Amino acid sequence: MQQSKSSIHSFRQIFFLYIGFIILFAFLLWIPQSNSIGFSIMDSLFLSTSALSVTGLTTIDVGTELTRVGQSILMVEMQLGGIGIVVLISYLFVVMDKKITVSSMLLLSKDQNQSKLSSITSLGISVLVIALLVETICFFILLGEIRPRYDDFWDAAFVSAFHAVASFTNSGFDLFGDSLISFKHNHLFLITTAITIFLGSLGYPTLVEYFLSFRRKKSLFTKINIRLHFLLLFIGMAIFFFLETNNTFSGLSIWEKLSNSLFFSATARNGGLSTIDVSQVTITTFLCLTLFMFIGGASSSTGGGIRLTTFAVLLSKVLSVAKSQKEVVIYKKTIAQEAVDKSFMVFFTFMALFFGSTILLTMLQTQPLEPLMFEVLSALTNTGLSFGITSELTPVSKSILIMLMIIGRIGVFSFIYTIFKVEKVKTRYLKEDLAVG
Repeated sequence: MQQSKSSIHSFRQIFFLYIGFIILFAFLLWIPQSNSIGFSIMDSLFLSTSALSVTGLTTIDVGTELTRVGQSILMVEMQLGGIGIVVLISYLFVVMDKKITVSSMLLLSKDQNQSKLSSITSLGISVLVIALLVETICFFILLGEIRPRYDDFWDAAFVSAFHAVASFTNSGFDLFGDSLISFKHNHLFLITTAITIFLGSLGYPTLVEYFLSFRRKKSLFTKINIRLHFLLLFIGMAIFFFLETNNTFSGLSIWEKLSNSLFFSATARNGGLSTIDVSQVTITTFLCLTLFMFIGGASSSTGGGIRLTTFAVLLSKVLSVAKSQKEVVIYKKTIAQEAVDKSFMVFFTFMALFFGSTILLTMLQTQPLEPLMFEVLSALTNTGLSFGITSELTPVSKSILIMLMIIGRIGVFSFIYTIFKVEKVKTRYLKEDLAVG
């Protein structure tokens, strides 16, 4: 894998930038003004990492154990993690009328997983505009549904704002204590939240290109994200409807089952919010859920996982090999070999991290394999769904999940080029055929 020194330097900058902000917000969440219980530094670091990586796993109840100050800090960190730290810095440069250098643009391109610098500045501004617009619309709709639950208007407004941000950034935090189980009969609340999660995991470049440049010819990146995103949404909806209709969805009307299935499909790949007890799903649902979590959302989005384009390239490569085709073709476009190589690199690195971390947790914990495996995958893919064992983990296990959440957010390449010294190799060797399979 060939990378220029400037690219590798940018990856490392992003990694240490995220580490710095995690430590800063961990301190802000740890101080007495932010919490009512005085939790440990480890729990504070875990919560801060979960918020900045927009995961949603937590060792505490943020609705009761954080003060309004702490919840506000958490909301700011979720927003920061959702839009990207480098995007915010670039926006501040524009506001202060400062020139964005080529190195800054390169850093922004790596943070948003973009290969072209030409449109990166406008993308940075569009990210903020889109985020605030979607969250504002979501806020007003949720406020109408949440308001009757609170005597004080400002309490209802704060909770609505918190959940609007949590939904669009795919953070998965809630202030109700039971995720969204108490809203499983509320169609408007669920559909609004599902759409907001869906848009957040679709990715900023796709949203900008599709909605702000609707008449223009769409790029391959946008075509893959849009079509695969919708396809997986409705496939997931059908799967969860049929598998859970007599299980966790029992007692619901047909329309409530449909809205809950749609919501669960949207949140399964990244949202982290749930209207059911995830630990009670059938084993078949569990396996399907892990697959959706692994695939994740689009590149340059608030979602995690291996990403939609990576999944599309891997699937297309398998089909091309089956057809004895040398090139990978998607929508009549030949995919560059470097993109194919990177896709396999992402896939196998994810698998190695997943199985390696799961093995470590089974050595450190007493819980069964299934919840531990789910916890590891949830952290690595920044999904945030849990079997409810997060608070029971040892400090070492929490440290492992912290690292997984960071890797899931900054991306596999940032992690690899930060940890390992990658050099360009020019040596070529003789080709040799090898029997496989």
